This record gives sequence, C-alpha cells and structure tokens, in this order.
Amino acid sequence: MQWIRLLLLGCILTAFSGCQHMMPKAVGLESGTWQQQTYQRQDQVDVQWRKQSFSFLLYQQQHGQVLQLIALSLTGQQLFQVEYNGQHIQVKQRIEQMRLLPFEFLVRDILLATYPDFDSQQSKVMEKKLNKTDEEIYIQKNLVLKIRHQHDQIYLENVQVPYQMAFSPIENTLQSNE
Repeated sequence: MQWIRLLLLGCILTAFSGCQHMMPKAVGLESGTWQQQTYQRQDQVDVQWRKQSFSFLLYQQQHGQVLQLIALSLTGQQLFQVEYNGQHIQVKQRIEQMRLLPFEFLVRDILLATYPDFDSQQSKVMEKKLNKTDEEIYIQKNLVLKIRHQHDQIYLENVQVPYQMAFSPIENTLQSNE
C-alpha cells in the first residue's frame, strides 16, 4: 500500500509538471540580492491538485549562500533534494517518479510562501498586492500566486497551474552535536 501511494504521488507530480524540457524558466527565481544567512524551517506540506491530494515533509536549511530543500514522504523516504544559490536550482537527488517535476517553479512558489522577504528581492519582475486576507503575487503583471497566512499555517494557491499547498510548521526537534 505504501508503494502504491508513492507511485501515485510520483504520477501526480509528473502529470502536474508536463515535460520539464518544454517548461519555460521560472521568472522571479533569480535574485540579485540573495543574502548569505542562516535559515532553517520544517513543514508538513499538504498538496491539492485536481482531485488528488498528498502530503510530504519539507526541510529547508541555509548556511551562507546555499539553501537546501529536502522533501520526505510521511514514512521517511527521500523524495527530492535541491539546492538554490540565489540564481539557479540544482537537483541533487530525486526519486524516478519526480524526474519531470519543474523544480524551478516549485522552489520559487515555496520561497514566496515561506522564505522571509523573498518577494522583496524580486522587485523588478514581481509585484505583491495585499488584500484583507491574501497576498497576491504578480509576475510580469500576471497573477501567479495567492498566499494567505492564517494562524500558524500558510496557504498557497498557484492560479496558473492550478494547485494548492498548505504549509504547517513542524517544531525543530533535531539536536546539534556540538
């Protein structure tokens, strides 16, 4: 049953992605002001796409210039590992079912929803409009994302694909060996 869920997750993400080599570049991902810092965040991410839903654990960690994103299934299988340096995404590892996933778009959306002030680093191509309950992110004057912060959760809606993600923070329980 576990493998069927992982296979279904991979099929959904593959169908969501289309052919990666045919995908345009993710506008708004390159940052001229990407800062070196220490950043760490852990979330359970719930995704809704069409009539399918799935969840995974997402760990983000930045030391210096490189931000690492690692996704695990709820049973602990590593789904993907990518690195972002302010300019480019490098896929370090992924399961076969995710070989066509458009990581540039996925990482951009995750950063816009969770990374502190990521949208302000993209002022040339990106515009943020605040409504009563939502932030609307426009890229090249086209509405791309709606982001809502409610209690401890963050809700992201990509209006172009469309899909929804809910980020629920998980307390960092990892202990340093120092």
